[in-house]
Amino acid sequence: MAKFWSSSLFFLSFVLVTLFGNIPNVKADILDDVCPKTINPPLCFQVLQNDPYVYKGDNHSLPSIVLSIAQDNTTSSYNLVQSILQQPIKDPNMKDQLIGCLKNYKYVSDNLESCNDLLRIANYRKISFLASAAMYESLACNQGFRDVPPQLKQLSKVVQEFSDLSAVIAYDLE
Repeated sequence: MAKFWSSSLFFLSFVLVTLFGNIPNVKADILDDVCPKTINPPLCFQVLQNDPYVYKGDNHSLPSIVLSIAQDNTTSSYNLVQSILQQPIKDPNMKDQLIGCLKNYKYVSDNLESCNDLLRIANYRKISFLASAAMYESLACNQGFRDVPPQLKQLSKVVQEFSDLSAVIAYDLE
């Protein structure tokens, strides 16, 4: 069941991004300024190329869709960890690490929620800081595992990429 939800939510995130379709008059300077600075430039180009705010030249609204995807995947990651913890776990280190991941993803969620609040008042410096902190919290979850559970690995990668993208966009708007 957890595998279904994780793959479905990951797929849904990318479907939402592609629903906007390609917009022919995308402002290349925004993309060229932001995307090379991220940990996944191709993903950045894909997301921002399809974001209607880029088309309108409203780069101060850019983080909204990116934060939304990061938050959705953070929630999915948290729920996945909870569901794994409800199953019998023989390795006590694995259980401890998963409990630590719950804390990590709670911090990620809190940071991204704060980013949304700060977006309303255009505090881009703090958004950049909190989105970066969210990315590192997600990384911290993975670092304690000898082998990261595959479903969690994919979701946490998306959280990291979209948190990073949010941080870079906000830093450029600062």
